[in-house]
Amino acid sequence: MFERLTKNLIPIAIIIAGVFIAIAVIYINQGKVEKRLSEDLLSPQQAAEKAISFINQNMLSEGMSASLINVVEEEGLYKFHFKIGEQEFDSYVTQSGKLLFIEGIDLEKVSTEQPTTQEEQKYTVGNFIISKDEVCKENEMPVIYFFGSKGCPHCTWEHPIVEKVAKDFEGYISFHNNMDSDADRDVFSKYSTGGIPTLVFGCKYHRMGSGEGLGEEDESKVLTALICKLTENRPLSVCNLVQDLINQID
Repeated sequence: MFERLTKNLIPIAIIIAGVFIAIAVIYINQGKVEKRLSEDLLSPQQAAEKAISFINQNMLSEGMSASLINVVEEEGLYKFHFKIGEQEFDSYVTQSGKLLFIEGIDLEKVSTEQPTTQEEQKYTVGNFIISKDEVCKENEMPVIYFFGSKGCPHCTWEHPIVEKVAKDFEGYISFHNNMDSDADRDVFSKYSTGGIPTLVFGCKYHRMGSGEGLGEEDESKVLTALICKLTENRPLSVCNLVQDLINQID
């Protein structure tokens, strides 16, 4: 009987031992993973400094420099506040310091403040949004706003094009050239979710982002046509050149 009991207990003991070994392996491996993940994470200061270094080396024009102001943990990321020239910005970096998010958009805020689908917004040439606002004027002339920063590559591409087009309309428009300027923040807040460059033409047409996808020549024609629509095709010498585009604008 003892021999039979012993024979029955041996397989059970082997199974129990196997279970304990498996559990031990799982805990050991889990500890290794947790340790590896912990080692991969950077402190908030380290991650933010790494992001600032990347911005300075890869995103800014010569002579421009970004400097860190502070950093906090937010929504599983590190949110760092930094300064370029006189402008201050918020960006995000993962805790590993491997992914940089230049701009964070509050989806809940956007969904309550602005339409989010193309069906709810009406677009025209150059992917400009048509607002329902009356044309805003200054000294009886439509106001053209440009918002951007020299620390933003898309802004530095767009800015000279806007300046050149605006020059063609001297005496017909009021041009607010807000490059690295805090002026007209109420207009910026109304027509932009915070991204730059932002263009607001007569409070009637607005777009956040550059026209790099169109190319310099076509972007120039689009901007000219939109302003011509606001100035009632004046001056004719300028507007006659883009009449086909003007006809496409509501």
